[in-house]
Amino acid sequence: MSPATAAAQESVEPGPAEEAPAALQAPAKGIIDTPIDAPDAPLYSPFTARYLLDEIRNLRSEFERSRAQMIERQISREYEIAHEAAGYARNAVELFFFVITAVMTLLVFLGWNSLRDVRNRINEIAEAKVGELVEGYAERLNLIEQELQEKSENLIATQREIDETNEIHSLWLRASQELTPAAKIAIYDEILQIRPEDSEALSFKADAALELDEPQWALSLTNQAIRRDPANPHALYQRACAYAAMEMPTEALSDLQTVIAHSDNYRETAKAERAFASLNGNDAFEKLVNPDGAIT
Repeated sequence: MSPATAAAQESVEPGPAEEAPAALQAPAKGIIDTPIDAPDAPLYSPFTARYLLDEIRNLRSEFERSRAQMIERQISREYEIAHEAAGYARNAVELFFFVITAVMTLLVFLGWNSLRDVRNRINEIAEAKVGELVEGYAERLNLIEQELQEKSENLIATQREIDETNEIHSLWLRASQELTPAAKIAIYDEILQIRPEDSEALSFKADAALELDEPQWALSLTNQAIRRDPANPHALYQRACAYAAMEMPTEALSDLQTVIAHSDNYRETAKAERAFASLNGNDAFEKLVNPDGAIT
């Protein structure tokens, strides 16, 4: 082999250390199914991405146009149905009047004097029927009006009672904050002006009168409270205090025994009551306030 021929073969045939370009090599088996987690270069060019976005926008536009056409067709169909229904109703009304006219004409031929008589008779029947309906609705309206008036009166009375209750509650709070009996009595008088039958206000007013050393006044107030509410234990207790302050032990012990039988809490209250000072040493009083038998 000549040196020229050997040099030509060396330039054409690759050596053992050289390899073919990657694009000319056969793809490995299964390489298409291998996921690409971190590509070295973008999968799509900017032109390809822009093409996809334009296609999506065209699809959305086409969808909106199709939707608008469907709505327009639906509205047109509904309009046609309504128009046809109105036409059917008009035809039915016309047919009804034609039937009435035919019947009235037939009645005239059968012996009625004229269409005027027929019209008058129809008017009389219609007026009678309308009159009955009007009377029935008038009675119903009267009943509804009466019911509404009663409910309005009940609402007004309830609102008035709520306002009075709120005002009386505020007066009771003021009375609890007052320190002098005279100021408390003035507030109790305001409560009695709103509710003259309030036995609790009379009872507390009697308590304040006892603090002013006015047992006769307290007795009068408690008697008024008991007449209005015989089962009021607080009024009975205050009357017992008034009797004791007036040195009437029999009446005082009778009322005290009644209230202690109603509630045992009055037993402890009576032990520290200043109005019962005249009953200290009285055996009956000691038995009431000390049922265990120990005389203090």
